[in-house]
Amino acid sequence: MSETPERTPPRARAAGISCAPARWPVAGALALLEALWPSRCALCGIAVDAAPAAGRSRPGLRWWDAAALCPDCEARLAAAPLLLSHDALSPPLLVGAGSVNHPALAELVGAWKYRGRRGLAAPLGRLAAAGAAAAVAVAGGVDVLVPVPLHARRHRTRGFNQAEVLARAIGAELGLPVRPGLLRRRRATLQQAHFGGDDPRRRRNVAGAFAARPPTGDLVRAALVDDLVTSGATLAAAAAALRAAGWSVAWSAAAGASPAAPGAVLLTLPQGTPTIAAARAQDGGKTEDGGKTEGGR
Repeated sequence: MSETPERTPPRARAAGISCAPARWPVAGALALLEALWPSRCALCGIAVDAAPAAGRSRPGLRWWDAAALCPDCEARLAAAPLLLSHDALSPPLLVGAGSVNHPALAELVGAWKYRGRRGLAAPLGRLAAAGAAAAVAVAGGVDVLVPVPLHARRHRTRGFNQAEVLARAIGAELGLPVRPGLLRRRRATLQQAHFGGDDPRRRRNVAGAFAARPPTGDLVRAALVDDLVTSGATLAAAAAALRAAGWSVAWSAAAGASPAAPGAVLLTLPQGTPTIAAARAQDGGKTEDGGKTEGGR
């Protein structure tokens, strides 16, 4: 049977959108709206190319999500990845981040999580992948990526887990499986943003909040993923749950991290900025289901 030819409305075709027949009325309406009210960069406000077709192949983007950050602002955010050792935590925790956690980055993450700018998933995912590449260059590859989970109630309200979206972006770049089902949040906690960066209530808020499934087989080396790292308290609590279940936590990755956090030591990266390609090569390609999300074992 021959396939039904694709019918793309003129407005959608002019915007670079290729639509399946069942989607063309919606896509045409989106293209018209884009012509009347162009998408603008979440930081500088200039009009950005909002053709949403790339959303079909990028983790965290729905097919209709528009771009939300211009290339210049993304380039300024991703000037260089950084690597931190949170020596105040026991045991110390290695964190690779694509950018310093500064007000502009916090604003972007807030717009993504709370104000529906889902198109920010793509640039934030690239930041997290750059941080993961830096961690791999120093500490080596891992068997699985484990996103820090939301409580079920918050997940339902938000509609997605930002850490899982970033983990999928890292997995797609480094060829690593994402296993959100390995770690769960046993109880609801206050948002860490309610507390200052060095507030001891951060650690108490998440202490004992996570539980993990044990590893099976020889895959025991894990990396945690979160959106922003301030004090490291959330990652430390999640890492403690994984270690208690028998996992070895090699490093953590995030879009941004604060080098001014108490006990955080800024590490010197190897000569030259670590790249995604170099990290993939060091990982050795031992997994073939890169970026595939599974709901646990």
